[in-house]
Amino acid sequence: MKTIIVYSTNSGNTGKVACAIAQELNCDSVKLLDESDFSTFSFEEYKLILLGTWIRGGEPSLIMLKFLKQLKLPYGDRQFALFLTWAGGGKSDVLAFNRVKQILENKNQNLLDDYFKCFGKTFGFARRDHPNQQDLSNAVAWAKKICT
Repeated sequence: MKTIIVYSTNSGNTGKVACAIAQELNCDSVKLLDESDFSTFSFEEYKLILLGTWIRGGEPSLIMLKFLKQLKLPYGDRQFALFLTWAGGGKSDVLAFNRVKQILENKNQNLLDDYFKCFGKTFGFARRDHPNQQDLSNAVAWAKKICT
């Protein structure tokens, strides 16, 4: 199944996960930037779109939200899967997943319920070694499972 990764990264955590998955799957990837013109994005050749974002306070990144809101695809034509990096606060991963799912469902698209999450390094001393090699291996294993 032709796959692409679309991700936003702030401190490099989500980018690190996205690159590990892209390298292992040998698939295309697109890093969302604030100045990206989303109207030029074409996903006609892709059947699976892996979305990657960092979360804060239960919300995906603003740039990911902007991308999703501007996304135009034929009815139910693609599968989406989500991977997240986060600091591990409460159920913020579930909130972020539900937010992405709601946006995609409003566009008649399907977000798979199986999502991946891992800690990202944060400011200070908490989780400074994440995402680590085990996190990256787990992300790759998740992506391979999604692609089969």
